[in-house]
Amino acid sequence: MAAVSPPTTTAPRYFGRFELRQLLGRSHASGTWLAVDPRLQQEVLLCVPRAQPQNDRERDAWTQEVLSGARLKHPQLADVLEVSSHDGWPFVSYARGQSVTLFERLSSGPSPTPLEVVTMVCDILEGLAYAHEAGVAHQDLALHNLLVDKAGRARVAGLSCCLAPLAPGELSRPPYGRQQMRLAAERDVLMVGLLMYRLLVNSPALDDPDLGHAASRIGTEIVRLPWTTPHPVPETLRAIVNRATDRQHRQRYLNARTLLSALQGWIKTNAEDTGGPLALLLDRLNAVGTLPGRPQTERALIATLSQETLRVDDFVDIIVKNPALCWEMLRSVNVASYRSQTVDDGVTTLSRAIMLLGQQGLRKVAGGVRAWPGALGAQTSLSGEDGQQAIADLDKELRLTCLAGHIARLMAPFSISDEEASITAMSQRLGWLLVLYHFPDEAAQIKRLMQPGPPADEDSTTPTPGMGIEAAASAVLGVNLDDLSISVMKHWGMHERLLHACRPLSRSTPVRTPTTPEDTLRVVASLANEMVQTLSLEPQKSAQSMHQVYVRYARALGLTAKECTLTLEHATRLVDSAALRSAKVVSPA
Repeated sequence: MAAVSPPTTTAPRYFGRFELRQLLGRSHASGTWLAVDPRLQQEVLLCVPRAQPQNDRERDAWTQEVLSGARLKHPQLADVLEVSSHDGWPFVSYARGQSVTLFERLSSGPSPTPLEVVTMVCDILEGLAYAHEAGVAHQDLALHNLLVDKAGRARVAGLSCCLAPLAPGELSRPPYGRQQMRLAAERDVLMVGLLMYRLLVNSPALDDPDLGHAASRIGTEIVRLPWTTPHPVPETLRAIVNRATDRQHRQRYLNARTLLSALQGWIKTNAEDTGGPLALLLDRLNAVGTLPGRPQTERALIATLSQETLRVDDFVDIIVKNPALCWEMLRSVNVASYRSQTVDDGVTTLSRAIMLLGQQGLRKVAGGVRAWPGALGAQTSLSGEDGQQAIADLDKELRLTCLAGHIARLMAPFSISDEEASITAMSQRLGWLLVLYHFPDEAAQIKRLMQPGPPADEDSTTPTPGMGIEAAASAVLGVNLDDLSISVMKHWGMHERLLHACRPLSRSTPVRTPTTPEDTLRVVASLANEMVQTLSLEPQKSAQSMHQVYVRYARALGLTAKECTLTLEHATRLVDSAALRSAKVVSPA
């Protein structure tokens, strides 16, 4: 009978007093071990730089940098237990507690959902933002130095753990200057973008598992989320991730707070039971109103209200030049207290709203609209040129909104209400108006992302196109502008017919002949806004673009090129002449 061999056992490995249990991961700059600390009688994480200090000066410089991070106390920063060295190798130990590393979480469980990914990344960004503001950068984010607890909340370990050698003749490393800290923080944020890619796709970007090494390749190589992922990635989140890893430096998030803000906006607008996109705005809508009245429109309205012999149409002609008042009137008459007075389930025209409100009610509603420029003029975050630019941008957009409303009203066929066409055309621009008024800083970011960039390579003279407004808004706010418009209108109790029509037609698909009044309403409103959009182009491109709009809609609506041109001219006169007339006090007849 053959002798039975005794079972083989692997002798434990030690690093000083620590018993090394498992290598949890390593990058080009650092590695993390699961170890047992006999002094504390518990498992800890050991973070060790991959490079050994060449002398005491380098080791002391590393120790000072790690201690700077260890002194920071934040819920999303892992607790440091010890900073020391063994046999010339520096190390830092962290309390493991009930957490596992992100590497362990991905190895032992299913791929996280997009909401789980964003929740973890928001925690990571909270910790990084706090560290960056204290002058400490991470420099080596990796799956092995990010901790996740059972609830899916994340913490950051390994701050400044990687070792960068001192320059020749350098005795110690001075604190980061402003420029150095900015660059280091931007690199951290880029690595967070690559981390999101890794978690959503379940494979590393550029087939490079080392986030730091992959970050150095961004610019010469392109990273975009693929369409095949373990879980479907919503378009707004896709825009955020693609911006975070964009090839162009100017398009990326340049600090942790801006990326955190975009992701928090996405959570608010996409997580269940949070109120959808409206959650971003609800508090501000209640506090400062929807929008301010257009400049110089108050006098015309007051003068009109003082006259007893005017028809309802005369009131409509004045009110339609003030989008804020239009929406406030419709909101007022679509609340529950007015529903019993309507013949259907909602009021969709200004004339019907005027009849329900009466002159006294109209005065009350008009008094609730803030005078120009409303809360925008008092925002503490805006000053000087930035504040004036924000006000000018809102003024311009309100004018274009009025112009779109007038064009739709003039071009509406007999099968639909011209007033409904006007309101719908204006409502297709509501989301961007709300962003300009309530989020001016974010609106400025969106506009920057829409600007064309330098050529992609040295041999080309063609500028790199900027983002479209929807992609840019999704990347900054985490919300689609059309969804924002519809959520607010639903909150106001608007009729389903308007809700259907206020989502503009896609520019990438041909326009089909509408078969229902609702479809006709949507097509006419979309035509009006595409015509208005051509006015923002350079003069030599505007005429060509207008012709393309005409060709696109000619068959569906039976248009002629001359009709489009004359309607635009007529609408422009109606809108722009209102500013001159409103400056005059109209005496009662």
